[in-house]
Amino acid sequence: MFPDLSKFSEPEKLRKLLFNARRLGHHDYAFQIQMRIAELAGLPFSDTLEREFWTAVSYVEEVKTEATGKTTRLSGTRTKHKKYGTIRCLGDWAMDPNPSEGLDRLVEHKRAELSGEAIVLRHADKFPAEAVASAAAKLAALGVSREQVV
Repeated sequence: MFPDLSKFSEPEKLRKLLFNARRLGHHDYAFQIQMRIAELAGLPFSDTLEREFWTAVSYVEEVKTEATGKTTRLSGTRTKHKKYGTIRCLGDWAMDPNPSEGLDRLVEHKRAELSGEAIVLRHADKFPAEAVASAAAKLAALGVSREQVV
């Protein structure tokens, strides 16, 4: 009934499809479209950590765009990334006592493995122990075990 999202490689075409999916009340499909847009943002990166990071950033931007009704970019995150890199950005997300933006939605759709917290857990050897513990605690508070996201 719905187009195969894996066949789409242009975010703008996906956004048109997203608009129609929302308009017609197909919220689960709209979520899948947002995930495809985010996956496309990560494709140019060969490093797994970078790819996962940019996929997560893109997803949060899509969520914020939906909430505000206008294109929204995580300019603070993008600036911090240019200055300090991926490890610092993800580490800061993990150490923030509040869940990262989009985490509740990812958990709701059973896709917590795409969250910044999950990325920290999968690449735990690259982060301080307290960042890893904080990420695990935030996920656990939402009913997500480490095994579900690693």
